[in-house]
Order: sequence, then C-alpha cells, then structure tokens
Amino acid sequence: MEEQASRKNTALDAFLNLLTLITLGWFSISFGRLLFAIIDKTLGDQSGKEFFYLGNQFSFPIASLLIITPIFLLVSGVLHRHYKQGKLEKGAIYRWLTYLMLLVSALVIAGDLIKLVTDLLDGEYKINTILKIATVFVISLGIFLYYWYDLHRADYSRRSKVAQAAFWVITVATLAAIIGGFAVADSPITARLKKQDQERVGDLSQLDYGIADYYRENTKLPDNLSEKRFAQFVDPDTKAAYEYAKKEDKKYELCATFALPAPQDGRPEYPYPAYDYAYSGGPGEWQFHEAGRQCYTREMKEGPEKDIRPVPAKPGKN
Repeated sequence: MEEQASRKNTALDAFLNLLTLITLGWFSISFGRLLFAIIDKTLGDQSGKEFFYLGNQFSFPIASLLIITPIFLLVSGVLHRHYKQGKLEKGAIYRWLTYLMLLVSALVIAGDLIKLVTDLLDGEYKINTILKIATVFVISLGIFLYYWYDLHRADYSRRSKVAQAAFWVITVATLAAIIGGFAVADSPITARLKKQDQERVGDLSQLDYGIADYYRENTKLPDNLSEKRFAQFVDPDTKAAYEYAKKEDKKYELCATFALPAPQDGRPEYPYPAYDYAYSGGPGEWQFHEAGRQCYTREMKEGPEKDIRPVPAKPGKN
C-alpha cells in the first residue's frame, strides 16, 4: 500500500510540476506578445512587410492570458498547498523541472543581451526595440529569480511573502496588460475590416500575377476573368468578382472597394525583387490605398524583361 501511495504521489507531483511549467511558459510568451503589440501600436512600429501580414496582434495573447493565467495560479497554489500539508515532497522531479526553467530563463536573458548588443552595434537605436528586449529581459529575470528562491525554500508551513508578492505582481501586471491591450487595440469591427482589406490586397496581387502569366502564355490579355484561375478571387465581403477591364492590347484595369484607408506614412513598400515582373506579378501599388472604390491601370511591356510597368493609380468613383 505504501509503495502504491508513493507511486501515486510521484505521478501527481510530476503532473502538477509539469502543468505549472507549461502554463508558466504559455503565460510568459502571451504576456510578452501582448506587451510587444502594445509597444508596436503606441510607438507606430508597424512598418514594411510586418504591417501587412500581422493582422490583429491582440486577440490571441489577450485570450491566452484570460484563460492561462488563472490556471497557472491555481495549479501553483495547489502544488504549494500539497507541499505545505506534507502530501508531496520537493524531490527529484521538482528539482529537475525547476533547474530546466532556470536554464531556459538564463538562455533567454543571454540571447536578449546578445541581440541588444548586436542591434546597438548595427545602429538600431529605436526605443521600441530596446523596450521589447527589456520586456523579455524583465520577464525572464523575474522567472529566474523567483524559481531560484523557491528552489532553496525549505519551509512551506508558513506563507512566503515572496510568493504572495509574486502572486499579486502577476495578477496586477496581467490585468494592466489586458486593459492596456483593449485600450489600444482595434475594435472587433475595425479588425474585421482591416483583415478584409488585407485579403483584397492579396487578391489583387494574385490576379495581377495571373494576368501576367496569361499574357506570357498567350501574348495577349484575357478578355475577362471568367477562367478558374481568376474566378477564385472574390471580394471577401460581397463575394463579388473584382472589376477587370481590358483597356488596350497591353493595358488593363483592376478595381476593388476598400473599407478603410491605408496610407503609406513613410512605410516602405513590399521588397519585390528587381527582375521579371511578368513572372512575379509586379509591385502592387494597391498595398497603400484610400477608402472606397480604387482602380489601378497596369501596362504590359514586351522585351527582354517582359515586365509589367504600373501606371499611377487613379481613384475610382464611389
């Protein structure tokens, strides 16, 4: 019976410690991602390619914190209560997992310091970069210091002021981060409209590439976009086909209706390679656009490069 009880306690000890480790890792990553999103939003670091592909950066970390944080605190409390009541002992399982957490925290801190020094040597002095590195450093250092303290803690019969302080720091910091995320994040409606506009940008690029490919194969522009390769691209909201008009033998027009404006505001364009736009689809000037119906005239140019030369966009009629 004693051996059976010992095995049961060992399994419970491994389960609680492992669950604590997993939820702590999930919590720290989600907390860091949420702070990163807040830094990007408030400091305007949404330039270049990152601006177009990230979408809503707040939903997943906020949802994770709302669910994972209570689980982590609850499991940690249960584990410490078992230690206090003598139902479990701080044995090899606890030590191995704790040392693993300390090792991961130490490696993260070292990695952040290396990245910081590298960025500084490369001339990267942006405040948002420094704040992100400081965020990861503080989170990792906090985990390292607490678990180093808990590893050497022998008496669980009395409440630890350090453990209580850690509980309230996690609770208050999480609530503050979630409130801050809700304060600066886009509303669900705005996030949905932005996502739809990003889909329209991608669809126009795919259509542009397909038309260029069609021209390469047939040495002429398509009369319409009824072919399957084109018909699959429709407006994400209305489900209507994008407007296409063949203007001349080598000119055509694509139109889409955007929900929100996306001004360039100093952001760089997509890093397209400087070769053969007939194969790559060419740089899409629709990535920055006004709200409403926008039309873009494209011109095919034959020659060694066989590229597409964009004609400056003209606003469509709303």
